[in-house]
Amino acid sequence: MSHMRKRRTTRSRNRSLAGLTLVELLVVVGVVSVVAAIVLPSVKTLLTDRKTSQSAIVVKNFIEAARARAVGKNRTVAVVLERLSSRAQLDGDGNPISQTASTSITSPDTNFIPYNTCIRMSLAEEPMPVTQASLPLTVSITARAPGDGLPDPIPTADYSGADSLIDRDQLGGIPEVRIFQVKAPVGSDYNLSLLLSEYLINGSQISFGNSKRRFTIVSPRNPSIHHGHFPLPPLNSNQIPGDRSIWFSVMNEQGFEGLGERALEPVEPLVAGESFSSFKIYSRPRPIYSEMIQLPRGMCIDLSLSGFANDSIRNTTAPSPNKQPVFDSAQAPMPNPMSDYRVRFASDWIANTSTPLLPNQLRPVYIAFGPDGTLSHVWANERQIPGDPNYLGNLTRIDATQDLFLHIGKVDQVLMPVDPDPSILGRNKFAFDAVNGSGVRQNLSDLNSYVVRISPKSGSISASPAVGIDTQIGILGLAPSALTFGDLVELSRRGTYNSNVTSR
Repeated sequence: MSHMRKRRTTRSRNRSLAGLTLVELLVVVGVVSVVAAIVLPSVKTLLTDRKTSQSAIVVKNFIEAARARAVGKNRTVAVVLERLSSRAQLDGDGNPISQTASTSITSPDTNFIPYNTCIRMSLAEEPMPVTQASLPLTVSITARAPGDGLPDPIPTADYSGADSLIDRDQLGGIPEVRIFQVKAPVGSDYNLSLLLSEYLINGSQISFGNSKRRFTIVSPRNPSIHHGHFPLPPLNSNQIPGDRSIWFSVMNEQGFEGLGERALEPVEPLVAGESFSSFKIYSRPRPIYSEMIQLPRGMCIDLSLSGFANDSIRNTTAPSPNKQPVFDSAQAPMPNPMSDYRVRFASDWIANTSTPLLPNQLRPVYIAFGPDGTLSHVWANERQIPGDPNYLGNLTRIDATQDLFLHIGKVDQVLMPVDPDPSILGRNKFAFDAVNGSGVRQNLSDLNSYVVRISPKSGSISASPAVGIDTQIGILGLAPSALTFGDLVELSRRGTYNSNVTSR
């Protein structure tokens, strides 16, 4: 009996050591395969969402650090959103060319991804203002106007073309005094162009006396124009110097209050012949190349979807009474979708023409925080006027009066859905729906995307995951056929921050 029990025990042990049978192994492999097929897509989605959320946190933290630096250093600090196309190098002739974009452009969607993709952020600081006290001589700045009867005629020879002093921004032909003459004392040997040419150009700002009001300089765009107009000092006392002035013009204000990129401030009219000996010149922020960060691989800030807020869905033909959403003198009969400030940084907003921009004409976006920590303003490309052969891609200042939104998504989902109508050059809802219906993923429809919001008054910064557009259309009871592409962008933002009370 004991012998038989021992044999059964040995047989059992031998069977356990023999392992699984082929049938049992196939069953195990089948079960593992089924579980993997169910679990892996969820894991992949989770990892992708985590990568997107990490990118949003990186963007949010970097912007918060810039805001803290502005408060700590008591000066304006800007976050620089670099476009892939703005990483320029010089060709054999000394012309700037992009490392990522093609210089051969045949259609508006060429270079759309490098034009609208930001994978790297850096910092820039506004230098200390140039004042009368910082110059080695006393200069006078006199307000001028065409036909004012003052002795020195306003130059048209050197200050011509894109650098002319004309009031190109006048609205409805309202005359304004917006041209200035800068003169050195009689007998001075200092060359004003060497002292001030790099400051008194497009994009800089100037204030007079004790006024806190800043006027934005729009002309000239090229500092070398000052050198061309200003003659060298006399070689000896027997030579009579010529006109030793340099000139600039500032942005018009009358008729622009509350519109476009102008400040919501009362107009300060200037009088022809009025002179100022006390002033402050504020230059654009200068990059700090030691302070930069790059987003995780494959992730980006989608500048084609980024811009300012709007208070309402723009369904009607009437322009919004808001400051920033719409500013285009040629609205008819429906608002031009490319005048929509909700996509203000998009390349097709900047140049929605049959002759698109060249890579060297696209500039980074500067998001500037003031010393008080508030979102002060934004520097971005000025709008290209169709048919303007002198467009240089200059930066223009945009006053921040609405929330600013940055869309975080994937590089390979920065798309330009092209309308099948060849006469329609920009994106629109019809093209978006067609591409979306075909299964092509876009950052605007990808629920793994994030939206970073910056509030101008408080300077608060938040990041939240995007919410579906269709859900918002149903909740608000909107007619999809009446929506523009900008409305879709706004619905994504509105749903994001209505559905996510707390930000990550």
